[in-house]
Amino acid sequence: MSVSEFDADVVVDARDCILGRVASQVAERALDGERIAVVNAEQAVVTGRREEVIETYQQRREVGSDRGPAYPKRPDGILKRAIRGMVPYKRPRGREAFENVRVYMGNPYEDSVASETQRGGDGEAVEAEVLEDTSLDRLSNIKFVSLGDVSEALGARVTW
Repeated sequence: MSVSEFDADVVVDARDCILGRVASQVAERALDGERIAVVNAEQAVVTGRREEVIETYQQRREVGSDRGPAYPKRPDGILKRAIRGMVPYKRPRGREAFENVRVYMGNPYEDSVASETQRGGDGEAVEAEVLEDTSLDRLSNIKFVSLGDVSEALGARVTW
């Protein structure tokens, strides 16, 4: 499904926001019935020392077999997996909520020539919002790693 086919109620900007905080708020809003698009997934951050964070994600990749479960390498997949962990995705309510969430690398809603399907119901361009209490700004003296760097260390092809 392309961006133009997904009509989001809310567009959330994950740039310089803490991964878990964004994931929990998006999951909560999705369970409330909102259709949410998360943009700039590669610029979200994971708090902690770089070596420890990358080691944790490498261990998650190694778990499983050839047939699965497979942990994603790309930033959009990692963020979507974090959201899935906060939704009861095995139950109908959670499955429906999870289907109403899309995660993108970059911001496809930012195009200067936005088509009519990417605009809000009133013809206005959809503006990305930063969720409250998720920004890294309030925690300026902590160590962190961007999700793009984590993905690169996991072996993802850098296309962003």
